[in-house]
Amino acid sequence: MTNQPSDLAESELERLALSSSCTLARTESDREWFDPDVIRIRHSLYSPIGSVYESTRKWIRDKKLDGVICFNGRMDLTRAVTYACESSSIPFITHERTWFGDGIQLVPNGNCLGLKALGELVKEYDDKPLTAPQALYAGKLIGERFLQRNSLEWRLYNKNPEPAAWPIDAPGKRVLVVPSSKNEFAGHEDWETGWEDNTKALDDFFDVFDIRAEQVVLRCHPNWSENIGQVTGERSLSLYQRWAEVKGIYFIGSEEKASTYDLIQQADIVILNGGSSAVEAGACGKQVVSLGPAPYEQAGFAQVFRSRQEMEESGLLELDQELIRRKTLRFLYVRSHRYPQFVDFVKAVETTKYRYFEGAKPDAIVEMLKTGEIQPDDPTYGECEESENEVVALLKCHDWGRLANQESVALTGPSYEVSRRLGFNWVDRVRSMFSRGDRG
Repeated sequence: MTNQPSDLAESELERLALSSSCTLARTESDREWFDPDVIRIRHSLYSPIGSVYESTRKWIRDKKLDGVICFNGRMDLTRAVTYACESSSIPFITHERTWFGDGIQLVPNGNCLGLKALGELVKEYDDKPLTAPQALYAGKLIGERFLQRNSLEWRLYNKNPEPAAWPIDAPGKRVLVVPSSKNEFAGHEDWETGWEDNTKALDDFFDVFDIRAEQVVLRCHPNWSENIGQVTGERSLSLYQRWAEVKGIYFIGSEEKASTYDLIQQADIVILNGGSSAVEAGACGKQVVSLGPAPYEQAGFAQVFRSRQEMEESGLLELDQELIRRKTLRFLYVRSHRYPQFVDFVKAVETTKYRYFEGAKPDAIVEMLKTGEIQPDDPTYGECEESENEVVALLKCHDWGRLANQESVALTGPSYEVSRRLGFNWVDRVRSMFSRGDRG
């Protein structure tokens, strides 16, 4: 694209560059958005964002485009493309890798972090039982996560963990805090809360619901002990370490090998801030709380608070454990087979390698551009809860091996090769030499 001046206001450039600058600096608290190094990164992105924005606007006009499909939509330059679509009043779809590998994640008029379209699908299927094969597939995903055999997910954390007994002895419920990083969500309207950072949310939660420090174990995210590029996770780790020291809370550092899954199984309440460990907690029938928005907030197995006021008004719910497990299964099936598109035609072999099967039709994409809505890739569901009972029973007895060993239905239709353009082949080869995920 050509380099050309932009008509974007500085406030617009600031907003478009915010998520990237916070991700590159790995911020954890909103107040860090204005640290000098974060501002410097943000300002360095203004010119390329402006250039891509104007070039995209020209491209849309010159080609008389009716819609655009764009990768990701969150990071600086792809965000410039989608913002150009918004200002040109044409629909767009962003695409990303799916959580569990199969299919393609397509989000209409939003980026890869958007919660609206996902939330609508989750809510629609929240009260619909799964068929027996659907329940077995969702249970398989859970079993594989507990046994760390989820080899097709983009990232694996806490590899080769050591068994962990609950490390403190105090009266009252056992409370496990499992925080995750906030930097990617900076400035995204779907992820806004009333708190500057998650430690402030935890302070309010403990105060409102009378939870004492001696009941609490804080398990820091293993990712904070790893570099992403040249940037450490020190901002996140130090924030929570200082908070735990001041509050007198038992602290398990990011580099420690204690099994997070063992701790989840021994806890009574598991507190997150949108992290995916909610599904393990839900599978165990635990009381799941997210302090801030989450992909599962409409799923019925977790309680979500965005402010202290919501805590005071709603109170703390205690859901039936069997209900929590059922709702967790249904959420996972939405994430694996309803929210992604073309699940039967795009199959992950490795995290970056796929097989493609004939028969997929583009109608879903066309309709998505027209309506701005996601239709479920698999709209079917069960007639009654009995079809879920076998898997719910296996979850109750923590039979992760039997769940993980369920056979998936193998596709037998004709497959075909999708060749990458010549210039990208070397990128694939080089990327395969690095660790999976966003480390490098």
